[in-house]
Amino acid sequence: MEQIVFDEIPYDWREPGTFLEAKPNYRTMGILPWPVKNLIVGQKLATGTLTPGDMVEIVRPDEAIALFGLGSIGAEQVAAFRKANSTQPLFVMALADDAGGVAATGTITFAGAVAAAVVLRFKIAGKQVRMTAAAGASVTDLATALKNAINADTSLPVTANSALGVVTVTSRHKGEVGNEIDMRVDWKAQPLPSGLTATVVAMSGGTGNPDLTDALDAIGNTWVTALQHPYADATNMAAAAAWATGRYMAMAKRDVQVYAAKRGSFAELGTFGDLTNSPFLTVVGLDKSPTSAWAISAALMGLCSFHLANDPARQLRSLVLPGVDAPDPIDQFIDTERNLLLGKGVSTLTCLDDGTVTVSRVITTYKKSSLNIDDEAWMDIMVPATVSRIRYDWSSYVTLLYPRSKLVDDESSAALTGRSNEDEDPGSAVVTPRRMKASWGARCRLYGDRAWIEDIERTVKESIFQRNADDKNRLDSRQQIRIVGNLMVLAGSLEFQV
Repeated sequence: MEQIVFDEIPYDWREPGTFLEAKPNYRTMGILPWPVKNLIVGQKLATGTLTPGDMVEIVRPDEAIALFGLGSIGAEQVAAFRKANSTQPLFVMALADDAGGVAATGTITFAGAVAAAVVLRFKIAGKQVRMTAAAGASVTDLATALKNAINADTSLPVTANSALGVVTVTSRHKGEVGNEIDMRVDWKAQPLPSGLTATVVAMSGGTGNPDLTDALDAIGNTWVTALQHPYADATNMAAAAAWATGRYMAMAKRDVQVYAAKRGSFAELGTFGDLTNSPFLTVVGLDKSPTSAWAISAALMGLCSFHLANDPARQLRSLVLPGVDAPDPIDQFIDTERNLLLGKGVSTLTCLDDGTVTVSRVITTYKKSSLNIDDEAWMDIMVPATVSRIRYDWSSYVTLLYPRSKLVDDESSAALTGRSNEDEDPGSAVVTPRRMKASWGARCRLYGDRAWIEDIERTVKESIFQRNADDKNRLDSRQQIRIVGNLMVLAGSLEFQV
């Protein structure tokens, strides 16, 4: 006869009465919810109130203005994320400018004349800047008007001054990040009038990004599922990859996906993708997009976090990146370039005719095994996302179902007493390798019902649970799963009869 074990009722209680413990039974519990926690590490201005090293939760984009400063990169990151994801928890941390950093600069130089009064339109960091050019205005007058228009919009990440027809634009932040700020004449809104030119020299010269490690160290053991930062330099990229890998290890189980972006040519983005080889780092890029790189990656994290929480195994193709502007058609990558970028670990985006930017394929920067052999095992972002969900669910399920269980061999008397079905609830507080495998099989069927994994019977059959030969308190396992595929390529031969 099976012995029923209680947690609250003493085994030797004598006083008459009816006593019932109230507790949940987790045996048939569904999939556990994924505890999403997004984190943006942003760069702050001196006017920002957020102390570096502190982590705070925010809901509204306006809150980031006070924390990072008006016109800051951090405020733009938060705004971009919230355009793509308005519901999930969002936390922020701040890094101040590197004290020895240099701010990027660029110029807009006027030449010619304006025959009649006209409104001129420019774009700085994807935002339109308008100025009125009076009839007969000199180039010095035009430069002054544009300088005033830029400085009037204090949400821009730049300031401006002018002299002799030249507007010099300077990043509010020091560091390489300033090189990512786009400047252009807004030809789509309104071309310059005949007889007037405005020559744009792109932002450059920014050096000295903050050290991302300062923020990563401050996170410590805090649970975070996605992290986005604004840096594209080799040092910070390597630090992010190493940090994410450490958190994914079996003894840590604090899985996180890191997001970063860069604006650049095909060659520049290929070099960017080759900086890291990590299943837990996703990078993306566009050539000459009006949108700053930190806004692109923040929007991508918002999009991925939302949809992968709903279904970690489903691809993200065709989803719109809100707030991200497409490059001019001549600057957009062709299919061959996008295909080659995927081979270099760079996620790809598609630009529609109306300027909308959509996801083509989101991958990780993982390309080679530790033996330097080409490997696609961790390529698509759905792979680490699905593995993380299954690992979290299984670990939590076992903790809930067997919190204080004794471990015995399959054929022991304690295991056999009163047991006719290995799927029974372990009310006797005894677990065996066979019962644990039965629990794994039950969970795998749930994962299969959600189309996270396939070939369930084979998965369960090939999974092994065995008691450790040297430690009677340890149950070892090798759990097989086969993650579902996604329809990425449809290849066919269209043949006609002659």
